[in-house]
Amino acid sequence: MRLKASLIGIFFFLGGALTTALIGADETSDNPGIHRPVSSQEIEQLKRQIYEDTQSNVELIGDYHAETGDLNNRLDFWRYGAQANFKWKPNAQLYFSGVHTPYMTRDNVLNDWGTNFTVGIKGKLSEQLNSQLEVGGTRFSTDTTTINAQGSISFRPSEKSNVYVTASRSNVEESLLSIVGIRPQSGPFAGTLVGRVMDNRVIFGGYSKLPSKFELFGEGGLGTREGSRVESNFFKQVSGGLGYNVISTAQDEPLSLLRASYSVNYFGFDKNLFGFGGASLLSRRGAPIPLSDLGSDGISPSPFFSEPGVGGYFSPPRFISNVFRIDLQGRPDRNVEYRLGGFLGSQNYTGSSIRLASGVSGSLILRLSDRFSVPVTYLVDNFGPFTQQTLFARLVVRF
Repeated sequence: MRLKASLIGIFFFLGGALTTALIGADETSDNPGIHRPVSSQEIEQLKRQIYEDTQSNVELIGDYHAETGDLNNRLDFWRYGAQANFKWKPNAQLYFSGVHTPYMTRDNVLNDWGTNFTVGIKGKLSEQLNSQLEVGGTRFSTDTTTINAQGSISFRPSEKSNVYVTASRSNVEESLLSIVGIRPQSGPFAGTLVGRVMDNRVIFGGYSKLPSKFELFGEGGLGTREGSRVESNFFKQVSGGLGYNVISTAQDEPLSLLRASYSVNYFGFDKNLFGFGGASLLSRRGAPIPLSDLGSDGISPSPFFSEPGVGGYFSPPRFISNVFRIDLQGRPDRNVEYRLGGFLGSQNYTGSSIRLASGVSGSLILRLSDRFSVPVTYLVDNFGPFTQQTLFARLVVRF
């Protein structure tokens, strides 16, 4: 849904997708950050471990996200709701989710909300084919509605390889402008909604186990972003790398996996739409604008040389990063399972010098009984111009 969170997901996915394969989780690929309120592949892996090949269950959802940035860019939010997962057939699962998300700007200058309902089905078409299909809608406090959807299929020709393709449409959850939209009182957008950007993309990817404990992985894709009174913006992305399993033992060991990996990541947009002209909460000089005067910022909404156009989302013409990652996984007790990950490297994008790229994640599953489980994940990273952190928590109740 958001590129900031998607950046986290790309790296945690590249480092964690092969881990998922090793522990026997569902291989239907979720492209991170583009189709559901929680943008991280980490929590999806945890959820799969909990209800994969088990009876139906209900998840109570609670998330919190916070980040740095000015009045326009910073978007904090809470998310709460539930998801019901029904075992329809031995190889198929129906699910229905409903979540409510209050969005907050810095100092609560302008707050809004969105409520999403999504229904989907996923399962095995054969021993080699997995698929997933979902569709949903979000109603925002700006009296507008968006439609989200995803379809994916993965093919495992052997135990050592997997390929997948995913097509999706989702909200861009980067700023209040991009996710909910703003109605200025004056200026070029007076009385109309601007923002509320949607992401449409197709992703191809896969991995292959190589001799001597090495693994090769990667994905690539393209798409467009479009919004109300926001220009259409084509983008492309490519990611890939090499992993090495230092330790790979039985899943119930205190340390069942120790994995090192290196990855290169690239994405780029045709236009820089990281601006807020005509709908900015700050004036050209950086002073807060009263809500009654929104639209009077005097900033052009059109991209011009080094000035970004209106859109409210990180969209450099070029972003490249190189990172090294370490992953640990184990089960010190039959009722406790953990996964730790961290990466360190460099990032370079248009308009910026080479900068440090770093992040850590920690996931824990506590099985309180045969019916109750509590998966928790925490992520923090400094990809792009901001630092962001997210806490995901679930209470899973099996029927």
